[in-house]
Order: sequence, then structure tokens, then C-alpha cells
Amino acid sequence: MHELTVIDNILRISAQVAGENKLKRIDIVHLNIGTMQHLNEEIMRHGFDAAKEGPLWATAKLEVRRLPVILKCNGCSEEFSPGDGKFYCPYCGDNNTRIIQGMELQIKSIEGE
Repeated sequence: MHELTVIDNILRISAQVAGENKLKRIDIVHLNIGTMQHLNEEIMRHGFDAAKEGPLWATAKLEVRRLPVILKCNGCSEEFSPGDGKFYCPYCGDNNTRIIQGMELQIKSIEGE
């Protein structure tokens, strides 16, 4: 499962950041996940809860913010959301578009003491 690899990396990176900032515990790990990552949020939460161990993670929770797909037309420069999965521009009809949001997978912030 792709989610478990992601969780392993989140725990590793968060622990490193906690060490660099002298945190004794992590309360919340805030993630931004783009819709096109196709990660199952329930599996992510269960995997996080199962994989975290030790006093650093005793009360830690995973907060996920889903980011919708936003495209930008290379023809007319308009930004739009591909409502029904159509990636052509609703303004000029051009199909030369690029994804400007929706592919993210990032730790936005970490809360702790």
C-alpha cells in the first residue's frame, strides 16, 4: 500500500523536525494532500496510529487537508477546476492545460511542545 510508505516518511520527517526544534512530543501533524494523489485518508489515519510509537507520539494526531485540482490553461491563462474530469479549458476550449494544484503531498506544519 502506497499509504504506508507515505506514513513511514511522515513519521521520519516529523521526528527529525521535532529533534531539530527540541520538541518532547508531537500533538498534530498537518498534511496537505492533493486530490490527484489518490491516498485513502482512512488508511492514512489508521496507519499513522499503528506506526507511531514512543513518548514523542503518545498524543499525536494526523490532520489532513485535501486540495482540489486546479488547472491553468496555457492558451488563455485562465484557472479552473476540471469539474467532471474534463481537462480542457471551459473558457477557450484549449486542451493545453497544466496542473497548478492537486498533486501536493506535504507536511504543512507540526504542532507540539
